[in-house]
Amino acid sequence: MNRLRNKILMLVLAIVLPVSFSGCGIVVIAGLGALGGYVISPDTVEGVTGYGEQEIYEAASDVLSIMGTVSEKSKMDGRILAVVSGAKVTLTMIPSSKNSTTLRVKARKGWFPKMAVAQDVYMKIIRRLQE
Repeated sequence: MNRLRNKILMLVLAIVLPVSFSGCGIVVIAGLGALGGYVISPDTVEGVTGYGEQEIYEAASDVLSIMGTVSEKSKMDGRILAVVSGAKVTLTMIPSSKNSTTLRVKARKGWFPKMAVAQDVYMKIIRRLQE
C-alpha cells in the first residue's frame, strides 16, 4: 500500500513541479509595460485599463473581427470568443470600477498556448482605445 502511495505521489510531483517552475509568474511584457499588460499565465495577458466595459467591448469586437473570426459574443458576460491565426482567443472584461475595466486575453491552439497571439490582440485593442 505504501509503495503504491509513494508511486502516486512521485507521479503527481513529476507533473506538478515542472509546471510550477516553468515561468508562469507575472512578468511585464516588453513593450506592453507602458500599456499596462502583464503575462499572468503562459497563454494569458491581462491589464487594467482606464476605459469602461462598453468602450472595450466595441473596440475588441472591431479588432477581433478584423484579425479573425468572432464565434461568440456576450455583452452581459463581458466575453468574446474568436479564432485568430488558428488559435482560440477568449477575451474577458471584468469591471474594476466605474471607469476602469480589467481586460484579459487568452489564446490557445489545441493544448498549446499562443502568447504571441494574446499579446498582439491585447496591444491592438489598447491601441484602438487610445485612438
